[in-house]
Amino acid sequence: MIVARWLVRLEIPILTAIYVYFVISDQVPLAAFGLLLLIWLARWWTTKRLTLTTPFDLPILLLLAWLPLSLSVSIYTWQSLPKVYGVILGVTFFYAIVNTIQSRRDLSWAVFWLVVVCAAISFAGLVGTDWAQNKIISASFIYDRLPRFIQGIPRSIAGGFARNGVGGTLTFVVPLLASLSLARIKWDADERRPTRTNSLFQRSSAWLWRSAPQSVRVQFKFIVMAAFLLAIGTLALTQSRGGLLGAAVGLLGVAIWRERRFAWLLVIGAIGLAVLVATGYGNALVNFVLQMDARSGTLASRMEVWQRGLMMVQDYPFTGIGIGTYNSIAHLLYPFFIAAPDEVVAHAHNNLLEVAVDVGIPGLIAYIALLTGFVVAATRAYRATIDTGVRALIVGLGLGMLAHQVFGLTDAFILGTKPGVLLWVFFAFTMVIYRQQTTDGGPPFESVGGPRSAV
Repeated sequence: MIVARWLVRLEIPILTAIYVYFVISDQVPLAAFGLLLLIWLARWWTTKRLTLTTPFDLPILLLLAWLPLSLSVSIYTWQSLPKVYGVILGVTFFYAIVNTIQSRRDLSWAVFWLVVVCAAISFAGLVGTDWAQNKIISASFIYDRLPRFIQGIPRSIAGGFARNGVGGTLTFVVPLLASLSLARIKWDADERRPTRTNSLFQRSSAWLWRSAPQSVRVQFKFIVMAAFLLAIGTLALTQSRGGLLGAAVGLLGVAIWRERRFAWLLVIGAIGLAVLVATGYGNALVNFVLQMDARSGTLASRMEVWQRGLMMVQDYPFTGIGIGTYNSIAHLLYPFFIAAPDEVVAHAHNNLLEVAVDVGIPGLIAYIALLTGFVVAATRAYRATIDTGVRALIVGLGLGMLAHQVFGLTDAFILGTKPGVLLWVFFAFTMVIYRQQTTDGGPPFESVGGPRSAV
């Protein structure tokens, strides 16, 4: 029983270690899956349930059920298998978070660690991105001086992270940190002795709470602000069109949430767009936003990529072509006229289209169901609480998801891509808040001490 309890407590650290190994190796050892299964059995042994149920369960089961079928039709298994690993680990993170955060204090500490993770992602992007790719503005005096500590990423063209991939990841992060930095957040310095805890992340957080200097504990907002500035700076350096557009939409949403008068920016933007179209600059603007980040990057090449994706969905509507194989299948069966035969076109450059290409229309239905469930859960949770901190968290999660989907209009995260784990983390946090703020299912949550005003 003691071993089983420790396995449950260590679930998130163990899962994190497995994910880090997956990021640097593209592999998940069979022993790792066995360990994760053992953790689930340990939870069943100690709590008499494998996991808490959520409204996300049905679409997740559909998506997981479709992965073996998608893998079976893939003629490039070595390309598909890492994406399958990524989806499985993302789902595992979702249930690990849902089962771990059982009280308001748990949520407070989880938000603290989420901010730390967001800062780490931004820093990793700063020191591990391939800045030498084509850019909107040439600023070699900046890029040449940036340190490069991360190299040898599997299947990377230049050994590091792709600019657009980093930009798409930061679309999740920037609105979330902006919302938290603008909320009325403070850490209650009088509550220094949390009650007995069951999870390792909460125990480590409690130790940090007792050990950290007073100035750090009471100025949590400034930690969030520093993480936000790091994220926005890294995003600007990526010069990712989709990332910048998505983040701008997310930040505008945060601004309107805090002050309704910022809604006038929408009117001004619409008028400005109408003026550009009327004066003949509309096509140039569309071409600038939609052009491919490649040597043959034009609006026509982007349209060609979408067309090839639609053709794949028409030919393989039930199974898809095999997750993560767009580039290989396109060059093999749907050759481009504009892109060169050796040019890497990694995906269909649209989130929804890419999901349908990879896992077919049933997989797309599951993906849309997950997004719909996210919106419903976030909306209901927001209406159910009057806590300004929790509302700020919900707004940050919701607008981060919106920003990423705006990015996904012209670019894409393949299901199972490594930074795509943030999608599942956002799903999980929203579901935790939904369960805490509504009466729809789940065990009652504790009313305990701790840094209650952290979110």
